[in-house]
Amino acid sequence: MKHYSIPCGKRMIDLEIPDHISVQWVVSHEMAPVPNVRKAVEEALEHPIGSPRLRNLVRPGQKVAIIVTDITRKLPEEIILPILIKELEEGGIKKKEITAVVATGTHRPNTYEELKEKFGEVVDEISFVNHDAYNQNELIDLGMTEGGIPLIFNRRVVETDIRIATGVIETHLFAGYSGGVKSLAVGVAGEETIAATHNYSMMEETRLGVVEGNRFRTFLMEAASALGLHFIVNVVQTGKKEVVKVVAGDPIEAFNEGVKVARRLYEVEIEEPGEIVVSGVSYPKSRDLYQATRAANVVVFGPKPVVTQGGVILIPAPCEDGCGHPGYCNIMKRAQNVEEVIAISREEGFAPGEQKALILARILKRARMVITDCLLPEETLKELYLESAPTLQEALNRELERNPKARVILIPDGLLTLPIIKK
Repeated sequence: MKHYSIPCGKRMIDLEIPDHISVQWVVSHEMAPVPNVRKAVEEALEHPIGSPRLRNLVRPGQKVAIIVTDITRKLPEEIILPILIKELEEGGIKKKEITAVVATGTHRPNTYEELKEKFGEVVDEISFVNHDAYNQNELIDLGMTEGGIPLIFNRRVVETDIRIATGVIETHLFAGYSGGVKSLAVGVAGEETIAATHNYSMMEETRLGVVEGNRFRTFLMEAASALGLHFIVNVVQTGKKEVVKVVAGDPIEAFNEGVKVARRLYEVEIEEPGEIVVSGVSYPKSRDLYQATRAANVVVFGPKPVVTQGGVILIPAPCEDGCGHPGYCNIMKRAQNVEEVIAISREEGFAPGEQKALILARILKRARMVITDCLLPEETLKELYLESAPTLQEALNRELERNPKARVILIPDGLLTLPIIKK
C-alpha cells in the first residue's frame, strides 16, 4: 500500500492506495519562506516597486483607507498593518485618520472577535468597518466602464484621500491570479458591480492562472483607474501559509512581480489527466461548502481539465459553517438537473454569490463530485447534485471498485496548486 496525507480543514487525513494503482502526487514547487516576515514587509515598504515610499505619497491631514481582507483569507495582516500604520505616521498621518475597510465583497460581516483574532491589537488602535455591498447609503455610483459595468463602491473608500490595499496573490477563477487591485474593485464594490462581473459570459472567458487577455482583469484595471488605488502590499504564500515573497508599491507593477513568483510556486506540470482526482482543502476555506468546493476549480478550470470526462472529484471538507451563501443553493434546488442550472444562470443571470451554482454545474458536466468527512447532511448535498461519503478513504475505495484501472491524481492543496498537463 502507498500512504498519503491530505488536508481536511484543520486536520490531515491518512489515505491508503494499492501499489498497482497509478498515482500522480501534485504539490506546489518548493520555495523557501522568508526568514522573517516582519523584516520582509519592512524591506518591501522601504523599496516599493514602481512607486515612491508610502510615507512620501501622503501628506499630514489626509484621510487614509486601508482595504484589508476578510476572515476567508489567511495572510499575516497582524504583521503588515502595524508596519503600514507606522509608515503612514512617518508621513504625518495620525491613527485617527486611518480606517481599515474589511473587503467582504458579498460575504457576511466579520465580528469584532474574528477581527481581533485575525489582525491582533491593531483592531483597537484604528477604526475598522465592514464593507456592505447591499447598503445603498454606504455606496457611491461612479458611472460605467467602457464595457458597461457599473462602478459602484464603498462611500468611505471613495471619499478618502489615500487608498491602500493588502492581499494575497494566488490562483483565482476570474482574475487568473488574485491580489493587486482586486480587493478594491471587488472587495469593496456594490452588489450591482459584483453581479455584473461574476456572470455567465465572464466565466466563459476566464481561466485559472491566465492574466493576459483576461476580460475580468480588464474590468479590475478600469475600476482601479476610475477610483484610484495608490499603493498595495501583497504576499505570495505556500499552502502552509508561509510567506515566500512580499511585494509593495504600484498596484500594477508590484502585482506583476508577485505573479511571477506565484507562477513559479503554484503551476505544476503533470503527465496526463486522471479518472479520480482528490483535491484537499485547508482551514479557513474548509469552513463552508461555498468556499470548499473551490478545490474543484483547479481540476476543471485550469488551462485544460485534469480529470477525464465522466471522472470523479473527491473533496474532504468539514463545512462546519454549512453551505455558505444561500443563493446558489436556491438556484440548484429549483433546477431539475445540471443543464437547467446552467440555463437559469445564462437566461436569468444571478446575484453575487449565486455564480457558484453555475460553477458547480459546469464542473458536474465534466465529472461527479463527492464531498467527504463533511458535517452537512447527505440530503443537503444531494439537493445540490453532490454525492457524499463518510470518509475520504471510503470514497476512494468505492471509486476504485467501480474502476480498478483508474489513474489517481492527488492535489493536497486544491486551492493553490494549479496542475497543467504537459503539451
